Amino acid sequence: MRLAPSIALLLAVLALGAARPAAAQAEVEFVWVSAPLSEALYELAEATGLELVFALRLVEDVRVSGRYRASDDPDRALRYLLRGTGVRAERIREGQYVLIKEPLNLRPDIETTREAYTGTLDGRVVDAETNVPLMGAHVWLVDIGLGDVVTYDGAFAVPDLPTGRYVVRVSHVGYRPVRLELDVFPDSPRLPPTIRLQAEVIETPDTPVVAGPDPPGPTPGMTELTPRETTQQAAAIPYALGEADLAATLSWLPGLTRTGGASGALVVRGADPAQTLTIRDGVPLYEPWHAFGLFSAFQPEALSRVRFHRGSLPAPLGGGLAAVLDVETTSALAGDTLRTLGLGAVAARAVADVPLGDRVGVHLGLRRSVLGSLLAPGLRAEGGAWVLDPTGGRPFQRGGADPSVAFGDATVKLSAAVAPTAHIDLSATLGTDRVRVDLPGQRGRLDYGWRTHTASARYQGLQGQTTLLTALAYRTGHTSSEDRAFQRGLAQTEQVLVEHGVTLDIDRFVSLAHQVRAGVQVAHREVTGTLADGMREEAGQQRVAEAALYLMDTWRPGEGWQLQPGLRAEARVDDGRVLGLDLSPRLFARWSPDADRLVVRGGVSRQTQAVQRVRDRTEGRYALAASRWLLTDRQVPLARAWQLGAGAEWAPSDPLAFSLDLYGRRSTGLLEPILGADREAGVDPADLLATHPPHDGRGAGVELAARLNRGEWTLGFSGALSRTEVRPETGGAWRASTYDRPVTLGLLAQRNRGPWTAALRLDVESGLPRENGGRDVPQVRASGALGAHATLLGLRWTALAQATARPSTPSASAGVGDAGLPLAADPRGLPGWPILSLSARW
Repeated sequence: MRLAPSIALLLAVLALGAARPAAAQAEVEFVWVSAPLSEALYELAEATGLELVFALRLVEDVRVSGRYRASDDPDRALRYLLRGTGVRAERIREGQYVLIKEPLNLRPDIETTREAYTGTLDGRVVDAETNVPLMGAHVWLVDIGLGDVVTYDGAFAVPDLPTGRYVVRVSHVGYRPVRLELDVFPDSPRLPPTIRLQAEVIETPDTPVVAGPDPPGPTPGMTELTPRETTQQAAAIPYALGEADLAATLSWLPGLTRTGGASGALVVRGADPAQTLTIRDGVPLYEPWHAFGLFSAFQPEALSRVRFHRGSLPAPLGGGLAAVLDVETTSALAGDTLRTLGLGAVAARAVADVPLGDRVGVHLGLRRSVLGSLLAPGLRAEGGAWVLDPTGGRPFQRGGADPSVAFGDATVKLSAAVAPTAHIDLSATLGTDRVRVDLPGQRGRLDYGWRTHTASARYQGLQGQTTLLTALAYRTGHTSSEDRAFQRGLAQTEQVLVEHGVTLDIDRFVSLAHQVRAGVQVAHREVTGTLADGMREEAGQQRVAEAALYLMDTWRPGEGWQLQPGLRAEARVDDGRVLGLDLSPRLFARWSPDADRLVVRGGVSRQTQAVQRVRDRTEGRYALAASRWLLTDRQVPLARAWQLGAGAEWAPSDPLAFSLDLYGRRSTGLLEPILGADREAGVDPADLLATHPPHDGRGAGVELAARLNRGEWTLGFSGALSRTEVRPETGGAWRASTYDRPVTLGLLAQRNRGPWTAALRLDVESGLPRENGGRDVPQVRASGALGAHATLLGLRWTALAQATARPSTPSASAGVGDAGLPLAADPRGLPGWPILSLSARW
């Protein structure tokens, strides 16, 4: 049977190669006498298992004679069969040949290598009007079924083709496909052709598209966590420990610790937690913790995206000297109705994403603590302060000092699609914390409260086809109140931080490999405070306006390369006086010779922080519960830092991945307390600056992480060697910073089997420094968790039991102390006995 002459080329790939018994093979024999070459090739391929690729027109009207036995060498038999036919077999790889026409005019002094008979079909595909390379275009050799996908610069190449002319089809979504003939020559000196595609309108049913401003490719120095985590970063392991809390997962990253070891606010590379800025839906959140860092202010089901930038920051981000935690709340416009109810020993909570039609939806979140019985707070007099551990008391036992800790938060986000490619979000959050302590012997009462709130309106939509506009207006704030009732009288302190701001971002998508972002941010901040204790009255106020302009270019100049230069310019106004212009250049680079296996990254940036939070410590050990805000003005300096970092992600195989990072940081303008201070700070900015003078800071370290996935098991390693030091700007010796831990190591083993999940984690950390130059003893902690999933009554149930081996230092109520001692916090995490929690999802 012969195919129609209009089919110029046919792919004939014949690969049977099935193993046969030796006796059967000995009986195989083919004899061809003036047989069509095509039929002989089919039979030879079937008998030998060779893969033969040839054009039908090349062998038509060609007849051969010969014989093949099973004992013959297949390669030799093929060459013998083609002898005298004018057709040559070129070996591509073991057992695979391409048949080409024998050249007629080869010089005898030239070695007849494969390159003399084959060539590469190459070229470029661009937009006919703009000449922009069309990455992702499809180049298809019609008759032989081979092709290539166009790279970032519009280039394509199909190598090892027999010389000749080929029919090629070039297509791209949104463009009119073309069909043309291209020639392949051996070692062709000609320039590759440029194929220009015309744009074509494609009519389809309306589909809502929610645009996003994210640049192409991952950002260097950024770790991203999502509910469907697929990152190849070795350090990013979402693990089971922690009762519905983001901090438990983030603390696994190398270089990240917590102020209390197993609990407390996040410490990034030894820097004070106040040097990490938290952003929720584009709005700064100045207190992202509950119960002195026992838990974060986020429920995991309420988050659609978590991006953690440590070290160098991209130009649009400002205000975090050490890191920025950027989280995005889920949107009900995603189309899924999600509802979750949870109850544990720490809190009761609820989350819901509910569509209110095709174009409107609402997200609701609510959480309220249930601390007080099973997990009772503990209070002790130590180090010149009343030290409170939110979960350190004896269960079901009350008496003596009777502390209570309560917290809660609420979130609402209304989303509406105002156009197929645009939407608006109206959001509000509220978080509260309350601590009440009745001192033993009726010596007095401590009543502390904190409140964090945000409100925002955000628009995001495409303007044309290549420009994305994002506009945000917001209000955010934090209020602290401290009432201390003693026999000698009542002392009251209150401080309020309020910030109003607007942000405008314009993203221009020049091409699939090039994006430019420009933006402006304007904010007005005010801090007011009052203090009255019967002996003194004090008031303080700061008002500062800030404007920032930034420009960032994300560009892929070559295959595997990504560059991200940026510049951020900031100016502040205090009482009508401009404080000067501050320029922060930033540069990131990323190189990936193999995106699936190796990524090398590096960056350098200058960043600033205009809102600082100061907090004293008792004898250098425990942070006081009271803290104060200070804004950069004519007296308070601007905190600045240069960050330099480099690292690599390497996955030698699919289940195994490694991560290595080196970093250095140099800071100025850090407000550190004077050693030995043990009284709660006032509210006057001048007094606060006198007791917290500016310091220089420096830090450097190396971080390593490894991850191995083997069937049901996930094994992880996380470790860091680092030093972080500070000294007064006026001079003096360098000393370890408050949260400097030179050595941190972590081991993790997690198993998922059916509905069950089990995890074990071991942490070893250096002790924190003391004022006398010594250190606490190293901390060794073991944690475990066991979880199970089940479907019952139409609900998806999750049960979790977890336990943490706490430090052995006493944490229960002890000592009488003095009534006038300040309140300090020592959050150590969950106790060593199992804590249960239950959640239902539908």
